[in-house]
Amino acid sequence: MSETKKKTKENSEGKEKDKEQKKPEKKKVSPEKRDEVLEKKDSKKKNNLFKEKPALVIGGFLIIGAVASWILIGVMSGQMKGIFNFGESIFSKMEAEDEEDNSLTRARLLDGRIVAKEDSSLLPVGVMIENLPSVRPQSGLSNAQIVYEALVEGFSTRFLVVFDPNELPDKIGPVRSARPYYLEWISEYDGLYVHAGGSPEALAAVDGLGLKDLNALWNGQYFWRDSSQPAPHNLYTSSELLGYAVRDLGFEDKVAEFDLGIFSSEPNLEERPEDAKKVIIRFSGYNYEVEYQYDRDSNEYLRFNGGVEHKDRNTDQQIRAKNVIVVEIPPVVSIGEKGRLTFDISGEGRALVARHGEVIEGTWKKSDRTTKTRYYDSDGEEIDLGRGSTWVHIIPETQEYTYE
Repeated sequence: MSETKKKTKENSEGKEKDKEQKKPEKKKVSPEKRDEVLEKKDSKKKNNLFKEKPALVIGGFLIIGAVASWILIGVMSGQMKGIFNFGESIFSKMEAEDEEDNSLTRARLLDGRIVAKEDSSLLPVGVMIENLPSVRPQSGLSNAQIVYEALVEGFSTRFLVVFDPNELPDKIGPVRSARPYYLEWISEYDGLYVHAGGSPEALAAVDGLGLKDLNALWNGQYFWRDSSQPAPHNLYTSSELLGYAVRDLGFEDKVAEFDLGIFSSEPNLEERPEDAKKVIIRFSGYNYEVEYQYDRDSNEYLRFNGGVEHKDRNTDQQIRAKNVIVVEIPPVVSIGEKGRLTFDISGEGRALVARHGEVIEGTWKKSDRTTKTRYYDSDGEEIDLGRGSTWVHIIPETQEYTYE
């Protein structure tokens, strides 16, 4: 190798060694310092992300806020199960409530029928109507939403017939007098109580309880006598006259304020039983024996009284009920002046409910005068009723009722 090339090579190698010697050594960084640096870098990245994609960041925050609010609402309203799909979600419930509020129809409080929203909670009108064999067929029974039948003096029966004011018939009666235990039933609806006098106990209770009262003996202008029938079994009223009474008594703006109860939809014909049992109620003698036979086509019960079809004089058609209920109560507590009966009708006891062709043995409960009577099956579940008229029969345990 020539001397010149040798020197060039040596110079080159020397320069490389100088570079290596001049290369700075890596400084050791403490853990605390390293974390500080990393935090600054993360902050810088977040700031850059916000500058580059602000909508994405804001959207993320909104989603997180919405989820947090949803959970908070769920906790406060006891709907956590709904949030985690173990039950109805909050949004589904709110949606259903909104839908109900916006709907033009609603279930009527008296009988569960679907009617115009503004007609669903009108003030009920309850009329006392007698049931002596000599006055049958009575007028207006087939228009009733609810009918209560119970024993009175002489072990005959009498009705409290509860109407929706929009379905009052043109002729209603014969209207008869009040008894104390019927006040317990009209009080469930806080309705207008229509009667012609009453026992001293009943009249005192009407005043003392402050019921919405229409007594024919003091307000005769809302009633008339049918001359074709003997008094006192010939007193009648009508939809028109009761409409005037409601207006004059200042009840036009009053609405019903009681629980709807549970109602079920009409089963299809093929779902209805072909061998439904009859319900038989023996209040006293044969004249007051009641029988209901199920009509599968209409999903209703046809009423027989004293062995014959019980008809409505207004229509000459047999009376039908969507639901038939028997409420068993303790024996007669006492028999007072003129043979008037005293009953204990609050508390609970055995019950029989027939609807949709099925008979259910269960119990009834009524805690006080204004509480609505409820009906439960053997498992303690409230029994759903068919949408339509209900006939309730209050019978002491000493009397008979059956289904066969």
